[in-house]
Amino acid sequence: MKKKQLIILVIAILVIGFLVYINEHSKNDEDNVKTPASQNTTTPELFSNSPLFPYAHLISTPTFDTDTQKALTGFTVTKNTLADGSTQITLNSQNAEYHSQTYVVKEGEKLYFIEKSYGDDSNNQERFLRDDTAILVGANGYIK
Repeated sequence: MKKKQLIILVIAILVIGFLVYINEHSKNDEDNVKTPASQNTTTPELFSNSPLFPYAHLISTPTFDTDTQKALTGFTVTKNTLADGSTQITLNSQNAEYHSQTYVVKEGEKLYFIEKSYGDDSNNQERFLRDDTAILVGANGYIK
């Protein structure tokens, strides 16, 4: 009888330990998820030194050049001036699987749209969603 109780106790301890481990592991994963609006880096990085810089298109300007318009294929960009003078910029994809991205760009800051590959963009649609995002850059040139 004692042997059965000991086995049940050991199994219960293992199950509880496993559940605690899974809970902590998933909590840490959630803490490390970054949404486009919260792209803080652990160490400041000059955007001009970033590996994303060659793929960047400035979208916090009143108009877009031809290359930027091409990069934005499948997206609509809306801009609203806020009471404090900053600009709220929202990227909406015409692909329903993609989540809208909204950024607040303060005076001196710049918002860039990153398009790593044009091969997935056709017929005014974005087919591969992981290569399109935006990066907010502070007035000092560092990624925010």
